Amino acid sequence: MERAVTYKNNGQINIILNGQKQVLVDADSEAEYLEALQKNEAKHSILREIEREMNSLVGMDEMKRNIKEIYAWIFVNQKRQEQGLKVGKQALHMMFKGNPGTGKTTVARLVGKLFFEMNVLSKGHLIEAERGDLVGEYIGHTAQKTRELIKKSLGGILFIDEAYSLARGGEKDFGKEAIDTLVKKKD
Repeated sequence: MERAVTYKNNGQINIILNGQKQVLVDADSEAEYLEALQKNEAKHSILREIEREMNSLVGMDEMKRNIKEIYAWIFVNQKRQEQGLKVGKQALHMMFKGNPGTGKTTVARLVGKLFFEMNVLSKGHLIEAERGDLVGEYIGHTAQKTRELIKKSLGGILFIDEAYSLARGGEKDFGKEAIDTLVKKKD
């Protein structure tokens, strides 16, 4: 962080921080300004941390932009709520697609971390599941297994690897029951 402070004879203080100039009237104002600046930086530190981790991943430029947009949307909504303004509701469900080893699970973990730090999730943990973790061997078993996994993931993220495999079975396959259980609305 680049900072330059100059004092003028008229009691005015110029602070140039990262190329942005702030003019203050007295020394108390400088301290207040710097304190507000530090609070602002601390406020966004989770985004900076997630960005650093995302930058260690090759490619994913669109996902990196999406993370910033999601952060901004959540941050603005939190500020609106603090001011008693109307807050928009939005489902934060996501689908990641890509070849094995491209970082889908890593990104899901980072999203969980971001959502936890922003108080969107109460725990922020990630539960990884695949078809075998959701689909049972007899009627009724699938719904039970799926509900248990959902319960285990509450407050965090349920990451279903190769979710498409739930829909590819035949008519007597229990994958559809898992899908139905996942999308069932709770009254």
